[in-house]
Amino acid sequence: MFEWIKKITSKGVWYLLAALIAAGVAGPEIIISMELMVLVELLGASTFVLAYISGFKLFILNLFNGLKKFESRSIFFIPSLDTLKQMPILAIHTIPERTVYHCIFVLFIWVSYAMFNLILGV
Repeated sequence: MFEWIKKITSKGVWYLLAALIAAGVAGPEIIISMELMVLVELLGASTFVLAYISGFKLFILNLFNGLKKFESRSIFFIPSLDTLKQMPILAIHTIPERTVYHCIFVLFIWVSYAMFNLILGV
């Protein structure tokens, strides 16, 4: 009646014995390999995200440098945080003057075009 239990447990004992022998032969390399796998998983994901963040930062810096070059002959500058704490009204000069004027001009042209089409009924 218990033959099938003996057969299953004897196979389990052999499997357990084989696993223990493999662990004994491998020694601490098993734990080191598990740690390295975790390290690779963490560094892989963080490196992937870091690559995208640094690329996005370079893109934004390129746009910002272009804006600073465009605004080089206006009042546009960025004061330091200490200066802003001493003189908060200085923040008004961080408005890019030429860019704002261009945006207002484009908005004026767009509204004029829309009103012209509304009046003519086109």
